[in-house]
Amino acid sequence: MLKKVIGIMCAVPLLAVLSLAPVRILAEEAESGISAGEWGDGSADQEDALSGPAGEASVPGRAAEDSVSGEERSEGMADGSAAGSAGEGEAGTLSYTEDDLYVMAHVLAGECQSYPDEEQLYVGSVVLNRKNHPSFPDTVRGVVFQKGQYTCTRDGNYYREPTGRNWENARRLLESGSVLPGHVIWQSGRRQGRGVYIKTRWHYYCY
Repeated sequence: MLKKVIGIMCAVPLLAVLSLAPVRILAEEAESGISAGEWGDGSADQEDALSGPAGEASVPGRAAEDSVSGEERSEGMADGSAAGSAGEGEAGTLSYTEDDLYVMAHVLAGECQSYPDEEQLYVGSVVLNRKNHPSFPDTVRGVVFQKGQYTCTRDGNYYREPTGRNWENARRLLESGSVLPGHVIWQSGRRQGRGVYIKTRWHYYCY
């Protein structure tokens, strides 16, 4: 009988403790603000993962899409820059005719066929400066064939076959303009005009 009483007395505190355990667990969960459902589906963890760099990479196709988009943007900028440079070049290119090119190449061949490019550009620049000057004809052909001006039109050297360099320098001049100041309108083997702008081994370039 005594043993039964002692057993009952020991069991009562144990039952009390067990009955309080769920209450304590629920209280702790309430304090932490986390429900069993939130732990179960992992949505909080997924949101944290997606908000960070690792989460971005974990989204199917996202990293590849971003990579391609970045490449396309880079290529687009490169293409745009290229297109922009081409547009500026076209806008800055002077207009000219096939006859202008023909006459310019031939006057270079007649006056300075085998001379360095710089000398050819100087000779052609005087032609362009004259074309733009009120005292001379307003076309390349008119300037070159003005009476008494270019010896090559009288001695036949104008009709030489231009070299590749003559054609290239003629085109450069017509597209980009004179390399000499606009008031330099004389090219000769001696001084002319009011002063000498530059003297080379072959010619005086005067204003």
